[in-house]
Amino acid sequence: RHPLVPTMSVDDAIREHGFRRWYERQLGEGFALVVTGFLSLIMMAVALEVIDFRSSVDGLVLLLGIAVAGGAVCAFTWSRFNRVLARAEHLAERATCPGCRAYARFDVIASRAAPGTAAGCALSVRCRRCGDEWKIE
Repeated sequence: RHPLVPTMSVDDAIREHGFRRWYERQLGEGFALVVTGFLSLIMMAVALEVIDFRSSVDGLVLLLGIAVAGGAVCAFTWSRFNRVLARAEHLAERATCPGCRAYARFDVIASRAAPGTAAGCALSVRCRRCGDEWKIE
């Protein structure tokens, strides 16, 4: 978790919004990250394109700074996009009740930290339809 990107924990977000809404929000966040990354990549390319090595050192440093900032933002957003999408897809693949095959119709009954997993936590869930319980890790 990055300190500049405040987020609610996965289990709290699913409890508050439900799995389907949480999943939709993750996809929306991923789309926003891709757009931001693409725009920062364009910013970097434009800054590199307009560099004139015969101009002042101040202008050269400014354009190189803009290019580096654009590249850094692009790398950050791409990395975050991959994490957000991997976590959402990982949980979505396990959101089907093993008893009645209902998709995304569950309540989170418990959670624990699981740093080695894609979601960063392990969820114990109960199906709203049949009452079956399973773990999503």
